[in-house]
Amino acid sequence: MAHEKLNVVGIPIDNLKREKFLNLVYQELEQKQKNIFIVTANPEIIMNAKKSSSYREALLQADFIIPDGTGIIKASNILGRPLQEKITGYDLVHTFLSYASENRKSVYFYGAKEGIAVEAINKAKELYPNLQVAGTKNGYAGLGKEVAEEIASAKPDFVFVGLGAPLQEKWIASYRHLFPHSVLMGVGGSFDVLSGNVKRAPQFWLNRNLEWFHRLITQPTRGKRMLKLPMFVAEVYKQKLKTRNPR
Repeated sequence: MAHEKLNVVGIPIDNLKREKFLNLVYQELEQKQKNIFIVTANPEIIMNAKKSSSYREALLQADFIIPDGTGIIKASNILGRPLQEKITGYDLVHTFLSYASENRKSVYFYGAKEGIAVEAINKAKELYPNLQVAGTKNGYAGLGKEVAEEIASAKPDFVFVGLGAPLQEKWIASYRHLFPHSVLMGVGGSFDVLSGNVKRAPQFWLNRNLEWFHRLITQPTRGKRMLKLPMFVAEVYKQKLKTRNPR
C-alpha cells in the first residue's frame, strides 16, 4: 500500500484520491489478510496528538490517516504540497455502509450515548436495506478488553467507533488485534448525525467549506475546541519555516 504521505505537524497524512483509497480498503477487506485501521484526521486530532505522545503513537499505528476537513487541505497548501482530495469522515461512513449493503458485509456501531447507536443503525438499515448488522453498543458500556472481545466475537467486517477523539483511536489501537479481518474507523459524532439527533450543516455551508463555522454557531459549547484551529495554523507555519530554514 505504498503511496505518498504528507507530514502535517508530525502526523503523516495519506495523499490519495478518494477512489484510490476506497479501492485499497476494499482490496484488503476482500483478501482478508489483515485488519485496517483508518483515522479521519482534522486539526483538532492533530493538535491532540501534539499534546499527547500516547495519542500520537496510537495514530501512527493506523494504516490510513486521511484528510477529513478543510483545515488539513489548507495546511497542505501552506506547506507547498497540496493534498489531492478531502475525504470527509461522515461521507465515508455512508460510502462504507453502501458497500456493506451491496456486498453482504456486516457492521458494528460502538459508541455515543445510550440508544443513539441503535437509532443510527435503524436509520442505516432504512437507507441500505441489505445491510447486515453485527451489533451495537453504546459508549457507556465500557472501554476495556471485555467489551472489545464481545464486539470481536460478532466478527464484523466494519467496526465504527463513535467514542470521540482521542478515546476512539486509542481504543482501536489497543484492541485491533482482536479483529483480524475488520475495517476499524473512529467516527466521532457520526451516530448522532445519522440518527437525526444532530443536524449536519446544510449544503450551502458544506459547499463553502464552512461546516466548522456552522457547528460553532449552532453548538456554542464547541467554542473551546475551536480555539485549536488558530493554534494548528500557527504550528503549520512553524513547520513551513523549519523546512525553509533547516538547522
